[in-house]
This record gives sequence, structure tokens and C-alpha cells, in this order.
Amino acid sequence: MALAPLKEIPEWWELCERYRYDIYAFAVEALGVEPTWQQELLFESIAFDGSRTSVASGHGCFGKGTLIKLANGDFIPVERINLNHKILAADGKTELEVIKTVTGYQEMYRFEYESGKAHTFNKSHILCLIALYDGNGWSKGDKIELLVSQYLNLKPENREQFASYRLIDGEHKPLKITSVVELGEGKYYGFVLDPDPFFLGEDDLVLHNTGKTASAGIVALWHLLFFDESIMMFTAPQIGQLKKQVWKEISINLARLKQGPLAWLADYVGYQSELVYIKGYKEKWYVFAKTAPKHQPTNLAGNHGDNYMVWVDEASGVDDAVLDVAFGALTHEDNRAVMTSQPTRNAGMFYETHHKLSHRAGGVWIALTFNGEESPLVSKQSLEEQRQKYGSREDAQYKIRVLGEFPDLSDEFLITKRQTEEMYVGASIFEDHQFGYVITVDVGGGVGRDDSVIVVSKVWGESQWGERARRVEVVDIPLCKNRDDILELFAKINELLLQYPNANLVVDDNGAGKGLGQYLKKQGIFYVPVYWGSQCFSNDNRKEFTNKRSLAYVGLARAIASGRFKMKTKKHNVKIKDQLIHVPYRFDDFARYKILSKDEMKRMGIKSPDLGDAFAFLFLENVHYTEAYETVNVTDDTPEGREQAERKSRFNALRDAAEKDNDQSSGTDQ
Repeated sequence: MALAPLKEIPEWWELCERYRYDIYAFAVEALGVEPTWQQELLFESIAFDGSRTSVASGHGCFGKGTLIKLANGDFIPVERINLNHKILAADGKTELEVIKTVTGYQEMYRFEYESGKAHTFNKSHILCLIALYDGNGWSKGDKIELLVSQYLNLKPENREQFASYRLIDGEHKPLKITSVVELGEGKYYGFVLDPDPFFLGEDDLVLHNTGKTASAGIVALWHLLFFDESIMMFTAPQIGQLKKQVWKEISINLARLKQGPLAWLADYVGYQSELVYIKGYKEKWYVFAKTAPKHQPTNLAGNHGDNYMVWVDEASGVDDAVLDVAFGALTHEDNRAVMTSQPTRNAGMFYETHHKLSHRAGGVWIALTFNGEESPLVSKQSLEEQRQKYGSREDAQYKIRVLGEFPDLSDEFLITKRQTEEMYVGASIFEDHQFGYVITVDVGGGVGRDDSVIVVSKVWGESQWGERARRVEVVDIPLCKNRDDILELFAKINELLLQYPNANLVVDDNGAGKGLGQYLKKQGIFYVPVYWGSQCFSNDNRKEFTNKRSLAYVGLARAIASGRFKMKTKKHNVKIKDQLIHVPYRFDDFARYKILSKDEMKRMGIKSPDLGDAFAFLFLENVHYTEAYETVNVTDDTPEGREQAERKSRFNALRDAAEKDNDQSSGTDQ
């Protein structure tokens, strides 16, 4: 039987009156979804006619080691989850598809249960809770979702009313939370699931995943269903990934709609790979996705209407010319626009919607900032891991990816003068560290600008953060001169390899360094080549750094800031400090660190940081060390080292004098 045209059904007009300006009610009543407080704010800002909403946000999830139950019944640590895994839903039956993985850093908390088990979440993680008894407006058995931060702010009596819950014999049974332990900052891991955000962890505890696109799916269906002949366009720099996620969210919510009181309304929705539409109005009532490159912004032109809406994801990375075309189509007073993104740069239209174009400054854009530390979708453990990874909450990338704040580039250089002074104080490698030696070589061009540099360092640790984060002590700089004599460099390298046991050699094998590399190979000397203009090896690092050079310099900067990089020689200290405090950086459109190229630095009047390069090599992905089987007697010419040597000299003199007196006394006695 053919469907009657939707606009001819009186009940539909009644639903429009009920839900057209209340997305929250639609989500709860029609879809059975309980939105988070952040989603509620977003829904309220979008609902009114002519709305303009801009959201800057971070995200998060679970701590490392959190066990997730796969559809086959096996458990796997959350950090190993990938797009090929199937996760078991909270009903213990349904398979969930992983459509995206995420990582970050935030404050972490360990939740301990009466069963003796525990889970680690970040501050913004969503807890799945059940009421144990009636009271405070809740009935026994009510299920709610709360952020960890919200749970921690509850009064003790309110906390006691709720417990986590797990799946036992097909039913959800309460599991009391006995204690919450603050762990500090750490890295989180998470994922986006289809078609349900609820799944099982260790002990069959019901957990909730991150849901960045969940709001987009709800809003898309709401706009499609309750605005006649409406059109909604999604756009993003990487439209394929966005479309896959949003279309899945629409599919999820359509399934929910079919199970609820408005099941009949779902029959009017047509779902195709390129279009979601109202049946009978396919040509003029639909949701679609489209993108446009910088040089062809007019690709987005051509759509208009009384009920037109544009949603731009990762808006900070969309060229302003493209945004101008997209928003130029909003010619009717009721048209709506939404932009969502991590705040990757302090320029462009997305940035301005949070500043001079925002409602706070008298503009039309409602600017919302969703702090990952406050999101119910981000676990505390995840946030703690993020803080460890980025070094502190003050790290620019932490602010972008977790706090949802725009980067503060008032200081355009990576390392401060004070930090370079602190490099010469104290130690970073101690007796319990089984270190190795690494010799790094940066070959100059020999044309009056670049120096050839050889640096010898003690190295321990192989991680970028955490307990085994790399530690370095530079013990000697045996060569730093404006020459590229390959034979001289080879002779010095050969001498050092004999002097330092088990030392690993790292050589810049680009440009001027290629000749040295070829000579080393002819002599049968193994070395690790550096090609740091290329992309990073690991996928996680590719998401954070534009290339290996950026990874290496940021690793060096974080090590200096945290006291893991120390100078045990005063050689060239003035030049070293000057080079390190003039390493300029930026963020690209994907919130990744970018260290400016040497040509860009030259245009800024900054000389090539050859010593800095040799230090940064130590923080590349493929630079390892072999434990030294003996310690080399290296002179420490820092102030502390000289003072210690003077003390030792005075002690030795006193000891020799005492021994001489004893010898004389013994001779007299005889």
C-alpha cells in the first residue's frame, strides 16, 4: 500500500508542533536517547530559527589496559582496538562495528567495585549507572549516564543511590562502586561504535563509548523529519570519513525510531549511500554530504531553501573561501548553520566565530566550548594518559585536543630561555638506569651557513611519555665546525665508536650528509639514517606531527620541559641556547605540530639549528640504544661537575696526607 504524502497527514503537523523547536524532547521521547548535558546545550542552540552554532571541542575515553569484550567472547585491551574488531553490545548479543578510534590525555580515575575489579576512566568519561532505590526524583532501576566529573561532584548520599551495572544471565544487575582513586594525568583510548554506544567490558560491566558524531545524526534526522522540504548539507575536509560516521548515526537513530512510539514515521525515510530523504519528495527533501577543495569552493554552491541547514565538521581545517560559499547559500532568515572542530589555529572563520563574531562580542554565532575533561564520553584514565603524553595541561596540543581551546601562540618558539638554563642543572639518568650511548651526526653544507656537528649522549628509555619516557644526558660535543670534510668526520666517528662501548650511530643522510653515509657504508660501519622530512612511522604520530622533524623537536622540547634532557658539557653552551630558543612552530589544519623548515627559518633571519638537530635526532621513532657494558670516564664540565671534582681533589689530598702521616708514625714506632 502506497504511503500517503507526509504533508497530508494531520498527525505529522502535530509532531512538527511538538518537536520542531525541541531536539532534546525528540531524542528522549522518539529515539529513547538520554542526551548528555553538552548535547543538550548544542540542541538548544541549534533549535531556534536562523541559528548559527560553532563548537570547539576535545574528546576522550578509557585508560590503557581497560579490557573490552569482543563479539566472540574474548577480551582485548582498549589500546589494541582497531577498525577490524567487532565489540559485544550491552545486550550480550549484538555485534557492534568500530568505525573510528581516538586517543588523548586527561585526568584519570580508577573506579573500584565490590567485585574486586576496577576500571580506569578519564574525567570526561560517561558512566552508565542504575538507581538502587527510590528517592531524589529517581525510581529504583532508573538508568542514567553521568560524566565522571559530574559523579565526583555528587553529594555522598547521592553517590550511594547509584551503582554501575553488568550483564548477568541476560539482565542488568547493579555493581556497587566502593571507591574512586585519583591517578593524575594519563592517556586515554576510545572508539566510535555502530549502531549502539553501549557495550561490555571486563566482568561484563556496561560501558559507554565516545560519540562525537552522535549529535550530528540526531540533528540530521530531526531536521529531515520536522521541516517540510528541508535540505541539510554536511561538509568537511575529509568528507568520506564524516559521511560514513554520520550516515551510520542516522541509521542507528532510524532503528531506534522504528522501535519507539513514532515507528510509522520511520517508514517515510529513504536511506541510500548518497542520500537520506523523505519518500515522495526525494528531489527536494533530503540530507546529503559534499566537499570542495580550496581552489574550487563553488562546488558547494547551488542549494537554497526556506529550511536549509549546513553542518561543517573539522571546520578549522576548511578554507575560508569554501565556508564563504557554503554559508552564502543561507539566504533565508530561518536557515541554520553549525560548525564543529578542534580549535587548531588562531585564524580563519571558525576562530572568529569564537571571538569577534561570537554572541559574546555582539555577533550572531553561539560559541560553545566542550572541554574533554568535562565530557561524559571521556574517561579519566584517558585524560591522565593525555597529560602524560603532552607533558602538562599547558601544552598547546593538550589544549586543542582535550580542552577544546584555541592554541596560544603568543610565544612562537618551542623552547623557552629558562628551560635552556635548566638543562645545565642536575641529572636525568641515575644509577638504576641501564643506559646506552648514542652518537648523532648532523653534516653541514660547508658553504658558510651550516655547522657539522657530532654529539655523544647517554640515552635511556624508549617511550615518548610515561615511566619509560626517553631520558638523555649529552656528555660531549667533540665536533662543531663549519666544514664538511668527510674524512675528518669519519676519523672522529671511528674514534668515538672505539671510545664508547656499544654506541649506536645516527647520521643525517640527506643533502650534505649523503657523502658521509656512503663512505661509512664502504667502511662497513652501520648507522641509522635520518630522513626527517618524511612522515612519521606510527599512525598515532602521523595524527600529531606533520613529519619526523616535528616529532623529534617536540619530543626534545617536552623532554627539556620535564627535566629528562640534561647537558653535562658546557661546550658551545651560548650557541646551543640561542639555537634552541629560536625553533619556530605552528599547527596545521589538523592540529598537528609543524616545525618551520630551514628555508622558512632563513626568511625569518634564523640560522640553521645544527646542534639542536643533533639533539632532536635522539627523539626519532627508530633511534634506539644498546646497553653499555662499561662506563666511559667522561669529564663533567658543568658547574656542578667542576665543584664535585674540586671536592674529590681536596678529599684525595687529605687522604694522601693522612696516609703519609700514618707511614711516618709506623716508621717511628719501629
